Amino acid sequence: MVAECQNRNNQMITKEDYKNLKEYYDYQRKQAYNKEVVFAMAEKFEGRVYNDFGMVNMKDMKDLLWVRVKPEDYEEPRKGWVPQDESLRFEWEGPPNMPKTQYNGPKYHPDIDPLDTVMPRGWEGAFGDDK
Repeated sequence: MVAECQNRNNQMITKEDYKNLKEYYDYQRKQAYNKEVVFAMAEKFEGRVYNDFGMVNMKDMKDLLWVRVKPEDYEEPRKGWVPQDESLRFEWEGPPNMPKTQYNGPKYHPDIDPLDTVMPRGWEGAFGDDK
């Protein structure tokens, strides 16, 4: 049996509604998170993207980018994210919030030349030759 949603007037998500429709709300919030990320990236290019007719309309650019994102490529929302759409916020959440992106990759160091780095052991045999 499908649970009935009590959120009929685009109000915030109640604990009871979330408990009854967890998978539905998790997916809706995941989709909203990814759309907000794509739109935020597009806004960084505002005033800097041109085509044959002049400056690209930001709304059109956002829409063009968003339709190209496949659901299987969606990322999980970051901890602390609160959606802009009030109907997708939990009743216990505050105002919209997009946490800063943290890059956990290798750090750039000005004194280290990346071309002088040592290759990991065992790479010699990776291409099938013994020399």
